Amino acid sequence: MDYHTATLTLDVAEGYSECEATFEVDALWSRHRDRHGMRRVDHVNGVSLESWTFDGRQQNRATAVALIGEAEVERQEDLARTAWLETAEQDDADGYADYQRDQRVAYAAE
Repeated sequence: MDYHTATLTLDVAEGYSECEATFEVDALWSRHRDRHGMRRVDHVNGVSLESWTFDGRQQNRATAVALIGEAEVERQEDLARTAWLETAEQDDADGYADYQRDQRVAYAAE
């Protein structure tokens, strides 16, 4: 699983609020990296709101559905999917490069 931090927007009778949220991304990645350390996202099976924070308290998906409805939560999960896809491959490659650097440093220290 991959995770994406984004904003969950609540537009309810009590007012408009933007809350930090974590989305779980179920994605299928290519099996091998190219010579530059890149992998491809072959397919995204789904994105689900895992948690969000309101007034310092962590909330779950069911609470968001109760406040703004299933259709709106699904729409925002789709927005999170799009945002995650825009940077996922480069973020993965950057993380892999950091891992390789750390391995070289650790090997050199031995």
